[in-house]
Amino acid sequence: MDAFLNVVEAELARLIQENTDLRNQVESPAEQQLTAPVDTAGDLRPVAPVGPVMAPLPPPLRELTSPGGDHNVRAARVLGLAQEMADRVTGEAKAEADGMLSSAHTTSEQLLSKARAKAEDMVTEARTRAETMLTDARSKAETLEQQSRDKAAALERDAARKHTETIAALSQEQGILEKTIDELRTFERDYRTRLTAYLDSQLRELDERGSAAPTDPTHTQQGLVSSGFGTHTDAGSR
Repeated sequence: MDAFLNVVEAELARLIQENTDLRNQVESPAEQQLTAPVDTAGDLRPVAPVGPVMAPLPPPLRELTSPGGDHNVRAARVLGLAQEMADRVTGEAKAEADGMLSSAHTTSEQLLSKARAKAEDMVTEARTRAETMLTDARSKAETLEQQSRDKAAALERDAARKHTETIAALSQEQGILEKTIDELRTFERDYRTRLTAYLDSQLRELDERGSAAPTDPTHTQQGLVSSGFGTHTDAGSR
């Protein structure tokens, strides 16, 4: 039992001594920086943060190592010291874990914020591209519609022009035909009139000569020529 306590006491003594040395090493540069004169002309730089320092263990080492002490008391003190040291180590580990967790939360929030910003930028870019494409499509559609309207108007004007030209040509032909018809009607009236006059003259001549006298063909031809009927007949036959 004494050997075990001696080992524990020696280990605790070593840890306490290391803790004391670390405190002295950390506090000594800090005191030098506090007592050193400040150079106002030089650049002011932030002082590096001092690392965590383990607090000294309150129980004195000489009480644990004094000879003649009760073994139970010594064991209780060693266990109490070990428990206190374990609690402090646990607290430091918990503080470090909390710091790491806080850092992880901060990093996660930063990453999430960056991801959200990037997503918003992508959405904005996609929306801008979609609006640009929609504007281009509308512009092309309006251009095609205007071209179609212009082409339809040109076709309509061309059709109207051709219709007008066709109507004018037909009207001209109609006038020519109507003039020809009038000339033919005039010729018909003249022909009927001359034919009627010729027939009347022949009938009168027949009445005068009598029904027994033969008719001279030469005289008949001369009568047709003199009446003008024979001339139109010959012209029509030619």
